[in-house]
Amino acid sequence: MNWIAAIRGEAKASSPFADAVTLNETMLLGMVAMRAGQPIQYDGQTGRVTNIPDANQFLGRQYREGWTL
Repeated sequence: MNWIAAIRGEAKASSPFADAVTLNETMLLGMVAMRAGQPIQYDGQTGRVTNIPDANQFLGRQYREGWTL
């Protein structure tokens, strides 16, 4: 409800996008490390895992035909 109220200008968002982006990236990188089976080292500038090259496959998505970008 806070999100809707923030859109309407009735409240300040409790989790602004600027903060949520970092939290989301951290959580998703944790999932990449879990799938890789070991700790990862991530280069935020390049958006790549540097110590386990095979883990980079978990950073993207394979889209179904007709839904590609």
